[in-house]
Amino acid sequence: IYHARSLCIDLSDGPGVSWHGYSAQRMGPLLFVSYSGAFGGAERVLLDCAQAVAGQACLVCPEGPLAQEARAGGMGVMTIPQRRLNLRAGGRDRLLAVPRLLAHGRELRALAGDLDARAVVAWGMRSAIAGLALPAGTRLAVAHQDLLPGPVAAAAVRAAVRRARVVIVPSRTVARNLDPGGRLGQRLRIVNPGVELERFAGEHAPATPPEVLVLGALVAWKRPDIALEAVALARRHVPDLRLRFVGAPLPGEDGILRDLRDRAGRPDLDGHVELAGPAARPELDLARAGCLLHCTPCEPFGLVVAEALAAGCPVVVPDAGGPAEIVDDECALRYSPGDAAGAARAIVELLSDPRAAVAMGRAGRERARAHLSRGRSWAGFRDALTALGELAAGEPRPVVAQLTLVTVTHNSERVLGALLDSVERHLPGVGMVVVDSASSDGSLELVQSRPWVSVVPLAENVGFGRACNLGLERVATPVTALLNPDVELLDDSLLNLVDETLRSDRPPRLLAPLVLSGDATRQDTAHPAPGSVADLTRALVPPSVIPGAAGVALAPWRARRPRRVGWAVGCALVAGTAALRELGPFDGSFFMYGEDMELGLRAQRRGIETWIWPSARLVHHSAHVTRDTFGGEPFERLARARHDAVARAYGRRRAVLDDLAQVVTFCTRIVFKRAAGRPTGRERRQLEALRALRRPGPNT
Repeated sequence: IYHARSLCIDLSDGPGVSWHGYSAQRMGPLLFVSYSGAFGGAERVLLDCAQAVAGQACLVCPEGPLAQEARAGGMGVMTIPQRRLNLRAGGRDRLLAVPRLLAHGRELRALAGDLDARAVVAWGMRSAIAGLALPAGTRLAVAHQDLLPGPVAAAAVRAAVRRARVVIVPSRTVARNLDPGGRLGQRLRIVNPGVELERFAGEHAPATPPEVLVLGALVAWKRPDIALEAVALARRHVPDLRLRFVGAPLPGEDGILRDLRDRAGRPDLDGHVELAGPAARPELDLARAGCLLHCTPCEPFGLVVAEALAAGCPVVVPDAGGPAEIVDDECALRYSPGDAAGAARAIVELLSDPRAAVAMGRAGRERARAHLSRGRSWAGFRDALTALGELAAGEPRPVVAQLTLVTVTHNSERVLGALLDSVERHLPGVGMVVVDSASSDGSLELVQSRPWVSVVPLAENVGFGRACNLGLERVATPVTALLNPDVELLDDSLLNLVDETLRSDRPPRLLAPLVLSGDATRQDTAHPAPGSVADLTRALVPPSVIPGAAGVALAPWRARRPRRVGWAVGCALVAGTAALRELGPFDGSFFMYGEDMELGLRAQRRGIETWIWPSARLVHHSAHVTRDTFGGEPFERLARARHDAVARAYGRRRAVLDDLAQVVTFCTRIVFKRAAGRPTGRERRQLEALRALRRPGPNT
């Protein structure tokens, strides 16, 4: 294959390609990017901002509470590696701070390209700095929620906001700190975070004995020590006064609990301090508190203060930073920042006059309704984000009526909800057929709860291919998308394939979208034809070591533009309904695995090409049935399925040669991995599976 003539691997995007209309394809989602996976006040504001452009946002963050909250709210999530946040934890963390930011920038750049992101909203300082790695033409918004730390970080953040098209901050305090000279002008937008007023509308009924509440993350810079000293002083006048901390330390800061317990155990506080842990329902904690005590000397905003006002709970806050902007003299008492004695005097004054406390709580509710509602905040966020370019109006694209989705379920309840929710969110009005192959879990009930879905219940598990064919019989639209139940739409870009399929100047084709894993990496779902020059070349040289167009020829799933391929994995395929029916589409003798390769090779013989089309993208959570049924990857079944698919297309002799090429492939991978010090167990199991081909398989 190293003969000069044999090296003519197709490095172009294929013959007969017209780019008419491709550059005009709709851009992808708004990427909201967070370096942190925690869920605190800043992250709650992030989800509010994303809600302002509901259906157009996709969150990128580490796995954790933030990702869980976003999924529960119906938002698409792509996960990135978790990295430490606390630079003060030690010299190693300080040393690795820059490499971690560079890695964050690289993954952000790659993901923005893969998703053809309409714009990137960098949430927080680290993601803002990482946004400097984005290509010059990428629209960037920076949501800066904190006060700047040292001069080096401040310089980097200010460089990032100069690059941004819009900068969103929560308060005048943050605006003055970030842009003291006012150079950002109209690009700087102050949007006060909002409160879900209805959630905090219950009766404010202070507990007896009276309680002072400190609500929020337990971190040193929020100065919980001031609360301890203030309550210790206030108890000289209100002896039965109690202090409740509701919140938890951030990762890496657990030592603060020890310090708080030590101070709370002294005689002037012993038995009067409760460390209640994280807030499951902060509205209940606020309802029973005599007052909320906020201790941070200079808080960027102070969402818990806004929530306290909405709950009718009087507040005692430092006369500085965001809290001083949130309150007025009718709903709060203020003290000098860091002054525990001043905070104590305010607590005593408030608790000594119940009528004044009630009036203060009532005034707080009025202020929250007038200035701090979630609707007002959403309007502010949406107005700010329009500076990134035109936002979608939310109307379904007309072409949606031309498409029907077909999926097959078998004990798929755990993953199916994400697909159904994403279809409702991004493709409202689209038709969908679900063929349930005798599920024993709640898959059938889940589908039947969606009246817009047509259900085909089967009494037995007939296999993926046959079930797909039965679903295709129910399709009445000109275009069909065959989807696995464990995929999730990130946007409406699947309709780009519908547009392409409906073109009258193109022959029938099988179109495959770009497929991403949940961790934002591309899946290898598009391949050269078995026995082709590209396929044989990558048996000897891993595509990952070959850059540029040559690497894409060997691994076409890495393509950035539409490209003809040998075959595509069947987790997501779009084609004309008539063409699919003419093809079958699937050979029903394949129960599981191999039917997608066989379809692609058979279609090629009939003049129907397969293309990868990266302007359409979705997430494939992958192998839910495999894990449950086989406990891992069924290598013997996969090897047998590939052998049978090649045999059906090219004959038994060609299938044996392909088996030998697969042996070379796995041996080559073992050599390269051992040289790199990486484990080779997977490749060794694949070799064992190829040896087992001498035994009859399920598809023979």
